[in-house]
Amino acid sequence: MTKLFSSGSELANVVVGSDLLQQSWKAILELANGNPDPSLRFGISQEGKNPTIITFFTSHDFAIDRLKQGPDLVSSSSSVAKDSFGLFVSLSGKTQFAINRAAISLFDQHRDKLLSELKDKINDSNRLIITGYSLGGSVALLFTLWLLESVTSRKPKPLCITFGSPLIGDTGLQKALVQYSWNSYFLNVVSDQDPVPKLFINPDLGTETAHLENGHKPFGTFLLCSGSGCSCFEDPETVLQLLVKTAPSANQDLNQRNGLYPYGNIVEYVKRKALCRDNSDAERAPSPFAAGIITELSAIGITSPQDQNEEIDGLVERMEKQEKKFLMAKNKSLISFKKLTDAKIFMTYLEWYKKASEDKKIGYYDCFKKKLSKTDMDVDEFCRRLTNYWVDMVEAAEKKPQKEGASFRMRCLFGGTNYRRMVEPLHIAKYYNQKGGRQAIDYRNKGRHRHFRILEEWLEQWQKEQKNEVGSTTPNDRKRKMVAPSLTIDSCFWAEVEEAILSCKLLNSTESSVEEKDSSKKDLKKFEAYVLGLLKAYSVSIEIFLEGSSFMLWWEDYKKAMGSSFTSPLTNIIENHHKRKRYATGDL
Repeated sequence: MTKLFSSGSELANVVVGSDLLQQSWKAILELANGNPDPSLRFGISQEGKNPTIITFFTSHDFAIDRLKQGPDLVSSSSSVAKDSFGLFVSLSGKTQFAINRAAISLFDQHRDKLLSELKDKINDSNRLIITGYSLGGSVALLFTLWLLESVTSRKPKPLCITFGSPLIGDTGLQKALVQYSWNSYFLNVVSDQDPVPKLFINPDLGTETAHLENGHKPFGTFLLCSGSGCSCFEDPETVLQLLVKTAPSANQDLNQRNGLYPYGNIVEYVKRKALCRDNSDAERAPSPFAAGIITELSAIGITSPQDQNEEIDGLVERMEKQEKKFLMAKNKSLISFKKLTDAKIFMTYLEWYKKASEDKKIGYYDCFKKKLSKTDMDVDEFCRRLTNYWVDMVEAAEKKPQKEGASFRMRCLFGGTNYRRMVEPLHIAKYYNQKGGRQAIDYRNKGRHRHFRILEEWLEQWQKEQKNEVGSTTPNDRKRKMVAPSLTIDSCFWAEVEEAILSCKLLNSTESSVEEKDSSKKDLKKFEAYVLGLLKAYSVSIEIFLEGSSFMLWWEDYKKAMGSSFTSPLTNIIENHHKRKRYATGDL
């Protein structure tokens, strides 16, 4: 069984020892001292090999005036700041979310200027830090979200570091960031004595119910600091409980504060403190995990070796349960990511195999069916691993509640469709190879795996919603342009080819009855019409025309079976090399 440990204190040591906090705070001080604008100030700086730093700052009086408007959250579907919410199209596509009015209004007010003045400079930089203080930190968070949305190819991704910033989002935003795995790009530095980060938290809720009832929710990693040291926390429920717990110590009139809260001094202090930390307060812990939590609480001034009261013990117990749950979910997410990465790699192998098979003038279906080399055996393993992955994905989607399951299916739709069109032909090849003879019939009804049916149903449902009839014979421009490298739209196409080959055998057999021959002729005419429809819709891959493909072998058998007087609309395409080339370029 895997042992879990709470390592927030160790992570905090790494963070404060990296100099990124000092560099960020230095940039904030320079902006604060160099520009008299009481509203939002922003600047960009870069020294030597240090990261490029984009800084956001507002004066104390301006920030307090805006923040005192209260904990009002603005929905992403609202007409307020509509253009700014439009910048977060991927997030809003995942779920509806809300942002604090003071934060989104200030961002919206300066949006055009920010994007026009900073975008070009961002593209030229390598490592990038976005930082901000107080309400300026809120704008830094939103600017980073926009950057993650708009500059998707940028590597490395930006890191956002805020100092003393209030919470800006709700549960919807929190969940959307988890789905995109963007939490790791945000680091929030908070002092236990600074009232601003706790401004939208109701301390009367208590640590047990805060995560359920408080409208504003944290996201990202929080570096919580006190006179005793510092510690890092990632679990949002734990962060909210600790902000509630430290809120009374920061309960002071905001107007009594002047200037910047001294985060520079705090960072220097906790950096020195990290070198000589006393962990004796963890000796009474019932488990290593609880010991780590007690050490973290001690570091942020919530408990000490002498604190043995029930409230602290209850907090430790709740945190242990929550953080274990959080870590297990994180581990599960990493495993899922690893499986997804492997699946993408296997699909890349199959795409290479398909191209290599076409170079042999046989096509990947027939190449796999004949298994002439070791590569064909390797593909069998890739196929098996991909099938296991998508069987699990389909089962997971079906177990989810209706609304959540629909969202999950939508995320899987296109990957699942590409998988089905690439891999199901290989299942068909194995089906007809393993059984052999006349018994290997009717793959669609007797041999098809259930998960292929479900994946196809998802696509059909989506196409229905898009008012795009499945199997339409009216090709669009996109289909025309993609014929040459494409997969056949009907993933059961090769099963139909195999059935047509069997029908030809029945038609040519001297042992077949008149009824069997008549039935075979009808089936072959249906197949002929089916293929013609696919060709007219540009829905079948050009690999079917390769000289060694089962389709071309069927065609030769079919012509012989039908006699010398046989004519077909397919003849003008299959027998005409010029037309086959035109089909490949989408110009039939």
